[in-house]
Amino acid sequence: MKIKIYQIDVDRDEDDVAFASLDETIMRQGESRINSEIYDKVFDGDVDCETLEDVYTKFNIDLPTGYRGRSLSKSDIVEVENKNGVERSFWFCDSFGFAEVGFEPELTQDAIKGTMISVLLVEPGKYPRMVEIDRGLESLQEQVEGDIEQYSPFYDEVSVICNDEGKMRGMTLNRAIYDEDSHQMVDIIAGKFLVVYAPSASEHYQSLPPELADKYAKKFKQPEKFFKMNGEIIAVPFDPKKSRDDR
Repeated sequence: MKIKIYQIDVDRDEDDVAFASLDETIMRQGESRINSEIYDKVFDGDVDCETLEDVYTKFNIDLPTGYRGRSLSKSDIVEVENKNGVERSFWFCDSFGFAEVGFEPELTQDAIKGTMISVLLVEPGKYPRMVEIDRGLESLQEQVEGDIEQYSPFYDEVSVICNDEGKMRGMTLNRAIYDEDSHQMVDIIAGKFLVVYAPSASEHYQSLPPELADKYAKKFKQPEKFFKMNGEIIAVPFDPKKSRDDR
């Protein structure tokens, strides 16, 4: 079965119809036409399914490898391509079952290709650097080598993505985090971490704007070593190039 799946991007959802039933969607939009412009294509491929109910089950219980979208739910659109490869139909995932609707896929955006973001990678003993990664969960887990934790200790709309069990696993201590008011050390991140743009108005991580990329590259520029002195842990910045030259 050849299908495509479209889901609403909440950033473009001015009528708040994401996760709404078809009747609710029509009422909130004030018209029966589905607003294709707020949808993203999140899947395009063949699936081992015979019916739309099979598709619903698969995209809730047995997600395809590499799938970046949400579990299939209300307001999602499933495009079914007939065997001749010419005719196609569009089905709205409703409260109960699916309803055939008119839909204009040429007005949607391709989230399959558009999930790459530029973030700051900070590794123990190294200078930070900008990298381009996929914003999906699997990619984030790969970067931090395990389950992720989102940590937001700064006033800016940025988040630190680090390993949820970095300290428990004995990962190398990386950088200290300081309170922005008292300037006191409040935490130490173990293992690699990312600094991502996380605007409150969006459900997705986004690329760091240039000014924030520059700010946090400077904040985390110097790698740090940690020592215990008089019952307190202190962070000592060091130059990794100089350390290599001294060997």
